[in-house]
Amino acid sequence: MTVSVEFFRQVPLFADLSDELLVQLAGEAGEVRARAGEWLFREGDEADRLYLIRSGRLEVVDEGPPETLIRELRRGQAVGELALLQRGTRTASVRARRDADLIELSRDRFEALISGEPSFAVGLTHAMGAQLAANRAPAESRELPSTIAVLALDEGMSAPRYAGRLAESLAHHGSVEQLSSDPNWTREAMSLALGKAEESAERVVMTGTSHLVEDPWNEFCLREADLVVALTSGHPAAGWIQRPNSLQGCCLLGMGSGLPRVTVGALQPRETQVVADGAELEEAIEVLARRISGRSLGIVLSGGGARAFAHVGAMEEFEAAGLKIDRVAGVSLGSLVGAGIAMGHSSNELAEIFHIGFIENNPTGDYSVPLYSLIRGKRTEDLLERMFGEIRIEELQKRFFCLSCDLVGREPVLHQTGLVREAVLASLSIPGVFPPIPTPEGRLLVDGGVLDNLPVETMARSNEGPIIAVDVTGQMGDFRRSARPGITRLKRPLRRALTGRENELPRLAETIVRTVTVGSIDTAEAARRHADLVVQPEVGAIGLLEWGALERAREAGRLAARAALEGPHDWLEDCRGKDHP
Repeated sequence: MTVSVEFFRQVPLFADLSDELLVQLAGEAGEVRARAGEWLFREGDEADRLYLIRSGRLEVVDEGPPETLIRELRRGQAVGELALLQRGTRTASVRARRDADLIELSRDRFEALISGEPSFAVGLTHAMGAQLAANRAPAESRELPSTIAVLALDEGMSAPRYAGRLAESLAHHGSVEQLSSDPNWTREAMSLALGKAEESAERVVMTGTSHLVEDPWNEFCLREADLVVALTSGHPAAGWIQRPNSLQGCCLLGMGSGLPRVTVGALQPRETQVVADGAELEEAIEVLARRISGRSLGIVLSGGGARAFAHVGAMEEFEAAGLKIDRVAGVSLGSLVGAGIAMGHSSNELAEIFHIGFIENNPTGDYSVPLYSLIRGKRTEDLLERMFGEIRIEELQKRFFCLSCDLVGREPVLHQTGLVREAVLASLSIPGVFPPIPTPEGRLLVDGGVLDNLPVETMARSNEGPIIAVDVTGQMGDFRRSARPGITRLKRPLRRALTGRENELPRLAETIVRTVTVGSIDTAEAARRHADLVVQPEVGAIGLLEWGALERAREAGRLAARAALEGPHDWLEDCRGKDHP
């Protein structure tokens, strides 16, 4: 790897230096290679040099705990210069997100440039102004990708075919340039070609030309792309499995009936989707294009016991309005509704499923000796198995995630892959009501509403488009208004004998559900700031375990969604299907 004068000229810090000095710097600069996942330096290390990114990606990290991404750096950017000014230690850690080629300059050379070259000091001042505010603030949302690489991981996949269709779909949302390899290109020629493409279009789709990780063009694409779309039939070439960090954070697209769990685990994708070759593939391409362009509509559904049936009515109104929903998320019973939507069920189909599953066969009626929980949870497991069977999240029609809470790690758990029924069961396992769900990794999972009952912020981090939140937790309501006669309202002497009090009280299960919901109200208030539209059905008069109120809750959802959609929301027009007037 030879450092070129042209590279230094493209770096803002050095752009105003003389050609003579740039030649000198190119001769003095050191060269460093960092593999994906390797640390360049850690917080507290001595600050003795700065680095320039020639290719690849670095991420600035606060190691915590919890670990927090501060920002991501790409080709042409510098890292480590601020610590050199302070003559101290590193204030954050930096790790290679992708394989990276770096140029390093020593502290002595850096200080000589500051004292002897006014133009360098000016460039450094500008860089500092842009970085100081972001240096310790965590990244709230991911930047939309402008450079997308489409790579085939096995011989039977066609990267050019998929990349061409993706470029066509992206062209509906802005200018696009498609870039393929030239066998005669050097690394410098690849960089120049990509630079020209990025200058001429809003987005660049880079097309892989082989299925081998060692291919020079594939390696360049891995280093430079903001987003890697990896195509596989489920059996990638051995090189990809041997270098899994190179694909960490990719969008893994599997063709056919499914992907082996070992493959998904080895490649560490950010997300996984499985589609059949044909109409499903075409739809998946269009959805990905909308997400990349920030025009993908997402729906987030809160928990709230039986009040979450209002989500069914809200979805009915969204369907009637012709909204094209690409992403769905939920917590607790909202995760069950959301998974049904992501599976492709209409609101009427969901209402029928829930009538059978909750009214005709009360899933919370299998009471247990309260040693581990009030309810065994077997009926709920049976309901989920009938509804979802062996379907995995990555096989759903729409992108879906739900949240649970790990009692061991005391942190939220994001479910984006795996069996739908297992993810939903964990998300709705109210602590004390249902037994917690142990995992092979040593986690103990309970209802995600313990930490976040409306995960809008989690969805908003991807920055993929507008979000509608349906929240049934805003008004808890008076339990006496929502109590079913003969269930909560006991006669005064019996209440006194059982509780020592004459006041009316909610039953134990409802008290636990209310406690879980109250604990996340602050989170829900914060999450609403990230939603473009919030729908709040009037469900305060419905008991949290009043399964027979399905139709009342559904009607409340209809009314609230209808009223919310009547407002002046110009952005909604971009979210309607092609056939809707």
